[in-house]
Amino acid sequence: MNGEEGGGKRAAKKAARESARALKHAEKIAAFEKNCAALREEGYEQLDRTVSIARANWLGFLCGVPLAAALFAAMWLLPHRSYSLTGVFWADLPLFFALLAVSIPVHECLHALFWAAGNGSFRGISFGVSCATPYCACAVPMGRGRYVVGTLAPLFLLGVLPGVLALCFCNMFAAIIGVFGILSAGGDILIACRALFSRAKKLLDHPERCGFFAFYKGRSANEGNT
Repeated sequence: MNGEEGGGKRAAKKAARESARALKHAEKIAAFEKNCAALREEGYEQLDRTVSIARANWLGFLCGVPLAAALFAAMWLLPHRSYSLTGVFWADLPLFFALLAVSIPVHECLHALFWAAGNGSFRGISFGVSCATPYCACAVPMGRGRYVVGTLAPLFLLGVLPGVLALCFCNMFAAIIGVFGILSAGGDILIACRALFSRAKKLLDHPERCGFFAFYKGRSANEGNT
């Protein structure tokens, strides 16, 4: 009986968690659709510029490869290179993996911080995981400038900055950290390019897919998508 009771409790807890996730999902989608409806009432035309997170992962990887390859090529052109940060291999190894692990949540927090700074509030910021990929979303409509800055913040702070430091100090350890940051931001590069070329007046980040809904005013959505 105890085993059956324990199994029943675990099943009930699992069902409760799934119910809570489903409710949270429904609330996010409802809030997103409400914002879309409000913008349409203001006279904006709407265009879906999202891709699935699974597709964004491999397309984003392709977007990040040229920049990562350029960093590695620049490192190999340096006359002297250091491959250590502390000078001790057994200290560098755990430090390397610790930095990679920490960079994943920091990446999403940077999206949140820059979007919140641009909007003057953390209202609408949410986090989640889809297809084993963490993500940050903002439910507040933004202009292209603010949206792109928040989207590319992790690329520059976790990818480009370590890459520049690697070149300055001829350090391959920092270069690898930079390459990881660049490749991790590949999806962000993809979305930022879509945002820059959309010519939309307002962008609304999707709560679960990768990308945004673009809102145009004074021109057709088809014209804005060219």
